[in-house]
Amino acid sequence: MYITNHARDRLKERCGLPKKALDRNARNALDKGISHSECVGSLKKYLDYLYLSHKNGNNIKIYNNHVYIFFVDRLVTVLTLPNNYKGALNKINKRKVERLS
Repeated sequence: MYITNHARDRLKERCGLPKKALDRNARNALDKGISHSECVGSLKKYLDYLYLSHKNGNNIKIYNNHVYIFFVDRLVTVLTLPNNYKGALNKINKRKVERLS
């Protein structure tokens, strides 16, 4: 997995992560993050908007209240998830936990 310089700067700025944790966090986002197909309603529409506005990103994941935009396995940028979508995210996480147990 490759992290662009822009994404490294955004991870430090928006997530407050040290250099050693950047690769691990990006890998977890790619592996464990919530994908577009798991989202519904307004959260899915928001991810559609991000997909259309970031033409170089074809894989969008939500992990730890941040939106990670990947191009195949290359992290392009990281955005903070707006507060009005966090309720929908909590519902998805709850459903995901119920499905696993």
